[in-house]
Formats: sequence, C-alpha cells, structure tokens
Amino acid sequence: MADHKQEQANKRTQSSRVSVIEKTELSNQWATLEQVKFNYKRSDGTWQMQQREIYHRGHGAAVLLHNVSLGLIVLTRQFRFPAWDSGDDGFLLEVPAGIIESDNPEETVQLETQEETGFVIGKPQFLFRAYATPGSVTEQLHFFSAAYEPNNRRGEGGGLAEEGEDIEVLEVDIAQALAWIGEGKIIDAKTIILIQYAHMNIF
Repeated sequence: MADHKQEQANKRTQSSRVSVIEKTELSNQWATLEQVKFNYKRSDGTWQMQQREIYHRGHGAAVLLHNVSLGLIVLTRQFRFPAWDSGDDGFLLEVPAGIIESDNPEETVQLETQEETGFVIGKPQFLFRAYATPGSVTEQLHFFSAAYEPNNRRGEGGGLAEEGEDIEVLEVDIAQALAWIGEGKIIDAKTIILIQYAHMNIF
C-alpha cells in the first residue's frame, strides 16, 4: 500500500542534486521491484551516474504490548523463511506487526494485535518512525506501544491461516527479553528496538 508520500517519491524525477534518468519495473508480484538509473551530484560538485534496485513493499507498523505492574511484554513466534534460508532457526520472536492498511498505522496495530495475539488494545501510543533498510527498501516502520491486561485477551490469536500464519503467543518478562537479545535468541530488528525502548522509557 503506497501512501501519499510514497506516491510523491515515485513521481519525483529531479532535485538540485539528483536527476532520474530511467525507472524500470523488474517485478510486480507481492510487492514491486524497480531498477532506477539517476545522476547524482557529489559533494565535490561533480556528477556521477548511479544505478539501484529499489523494493516497494508498502509501510509497516509494530507495537510493543506491555504490563508494567507484572513486568511483562507480549511476543510472538512465527516461521520466517528468509531467516531460515539464511541459516538461522527461522522461528523468530517478534512484536505484533503488519503492513499498514487504509493508510492508518494505529488501526493496523490494533487489528494485527488481535489477529496475532488475541489481545484487544485501546489507542496505541505512537513513538517514532524509521526506515527499515533505506539503501534498497522504501518501507518505513511506525513504532507504537500499548498497555495490556491479561483479561484483555479475547481469543487465541495465531494469525490468519489463509495467509500462511501459524503464530505462537508468549508473555515474557522484560528482563528475560533483554537477556534473549544478548544471547542472540531475539534477532528481529523492530523487536529489539521496541524492547530496548521499553527498557529505557517504560519499565
């Protein structure tokens, strides 16, 4: 899902230091892979032709569910083929997250939280946004936090089977989660960012 800013970026062809020569669509399946050739004005004033492959997959939103009085956070565990294919276990510990729907990050994390974990949350607190891999991917992640109570759980979660999701839900002590980062048991970037944020600002 391309929002207004993404559409403007796709239309952009030149600025004082960048002039687009050509854009070629290489693939348009689940997301769009594009090859771009452009002239770039270097800091010494000379122009250089460069070429990049850009992946447009829409923007995402992630949320850390926390219960300060119990010292707990909610994580999911699900299989990620690219991680497995790269040599890791493949079953990654993550925070609830998803691709932004209807240009509404807040509603997205509320829906993803219920689908993945069974917990129903109120209005999440927006924390910040950040590019995931700015050298090749246009995706930005919107980071949120939300308090939860054990009795807020309305279902088992687990995700949507028709989308290939098979998600395990865990309530984890924040100290244990921090230890798992150090031990290499949590290796998902968005999850590490939110756990570290929670350690510094919430717990």
